[in-house]
Amino acid sequence: MTIDVSTTSHLPPQVAAAQAAQAHAAQAQVAERAAAATAAVESDAVSEIHKTLKELATVSAVFERRLSFHINEKLGQMVVKVIDRETERTIREIPPAELQHVRERIREVIGILFDEQA
Repeated sequence: MTIDVSTTSHLPPQVAAAQAAQAHAAQAQVAERAAAATAAVESDAVSEIHKTLKELATVSAVFERRLSFHINEKLGQMVVKVIDRETERTIREIPPAELQHVRERIREVIGILFDEQA
């Protein structure tokens, strides 16, 4: 499942900079809510996920970035990509792809250890 949030801002640079500072402070709080939404992927948590997505759309409007959300099926974890609207280049992935890969490998190794012990 992938959800994209795309917004455009036509604010003067001074106003956009002030809002960017406020949004930066709110970013940590939004990340915490996104992490909480990751833990609640089940169907009864859909309303919480939609609420979080609306808040993220508000934050992304200030930065003129597009946020892409998807679930890493192997980890059962939500992954957020911050994408530059002009270049469509991924600016940041949370959690980073390298960390996702390491976690997948750790799960594989743990599975192999348990299979050998059984």
